[in-house]
Amino acid sequence: MKLSKFGRIAVALSASFVLALGVTSCSYNFTAAYVYVTGSYYNQIGAYKEDNNTGRLRPVPGSPISSGGSNPIRSLVTSNGRFLYVLNEGTPTTDSNGNISWTGANISLFSIGGNGTLAFQQSYNSAGNGSIRIAFDGTGSHLFVLDSYEPFTSNGSTAPTATLPCLGSDGFYHPYGDISVFNVDSTTGRLSIVTNLQQNSSNNTPLTYFPVGCSPIDFHATGGNVYTAEVSDPSLPAGSAENNQVILPYAYTASTGQLTTVPGGAEATGAVAISVIGATSSNNYIYVVDAGANNGSGQIIAYSQGSNGFLQTITGGVTANDGTAAGPVALTADSKSKFLYIANTKATSSISSSNSEITGFTINPASGVLTLLSDEPYGTGSGPVCIFQDPTHQYVYTADSDANTVTGHLINPDTGTLTDLRSGSTFATVQTPTWCVATGVTD
Repeated sequence: MKLSKFGRIAVALSASFVLALGVTSCSYNFTAAYVYVTGSYYNQIGAYKEDNNTGRLRPVPGSPISSGGSNPIRSLVTSNGRFLYVLNEGTPTTDSNGNISWTGANISLFSIGGNGTLAFQQSYNSAGNGSIRIAFDGTGSHLFVLDSYEPFTSNGSTAPTATLPCLGSDGFYHPYGDISVFNVDSTTGRLSIVTNLQQNSSNNTPLTYFPVGCSPIDFHATGGNVYTAEVSDPSLPAGSAENNQVILPYAYTASTGQLTTVPGGAEATGAVAISVIGATSSNNYIYVVDAGANNGSGQIIAYSQGSNGFLQTITGGVTANDGTAAGPVALTADSKSKFLYIANTKATSSISSSNSEITGFTINPASGVLTLLSDEPYGTGSGPVCIFQDPTHQYVYTADSDANTVTGHLINPDTGTLTDLRSGSTFATVQTPTWCVATGVTD
């Protein structure tokens, strides 16, 4: 059958239109980021490719792999997307005298390949014991590790002493906590310990760590400071002020990696049970989540940074979490510092069949005061342990420890509203997730 001239033109135009659609589709449907999830059940790391157009996660070939230690609890990626660090807490054992030892505890370094694959490089040990958190400074030139206990030879005591001043939940007194600081080689990712140039050990050699207070909980690093949430103020007499939860600022010198105590800088929060300390993306406001307030639904305490790193209480800066939530465990702010999201392990509302939810807030740019979004809360996977906005700023994800999933949400950049992804929002991941991070594609 012969087509008329008009028919031939129509077919040609149709083919051109289809081709144009195909090119457009391909240009948007690409791997935009790599997502990494640590899981404690088999000590694994799951790696995933994120589709730019849908937010869908697909496993990277060869995933999952070993975390390089025992009980991976935190991870972070370098800003250039070349390296992943995994903090393996290790498996603790406590004897009858309250002495604690850990097996399989380290910081594992992995290189990130062009397709998101991970290759183990080597591991490092923190100076202290019972490592619980890991973070970069503002430039990525130093890596901080928060340890539950500074180095010790004897850990347990039934009465407070100069070296064992901190009363633990086990009824024994333990050493102060510490922060271990590492230099980061930007080319290889390798770490080297930074010695404390201000304090010496009993044998008159520089300490390999920076002491903090009793029972550290979490910390947050900004350009010039590190803020540590702790159970009690170390300047108080040994054995006193249990459950006097404070935020202690430390001045940070980027050229040397030194941390210096800010005299009189301890901020008594009045919190019952701090679960996380975080900030806006610009670090102009610091947020402390008190999971024990309001019968367990929690509250958020907002601070601004004053001179010398002091935290300043914001007028009207204490905001109750949504009353339908419980167990707030992690927070993230969007890239423009307009919205704050909190992952909650429990929910009494009917919006989530998994009984977990995300609560959302607008951030007042002039004051940092939070206001609940009108359409929150948002359902997510059961037992979220982490939350982040992806590098493309389109999606928010949680890793869910009870469901062994990652749950994705589409974020409205104007209103902050979270909705389900267009092509399925739930993705299977490693067993018992503990943390999640992402990096942009650099190849």
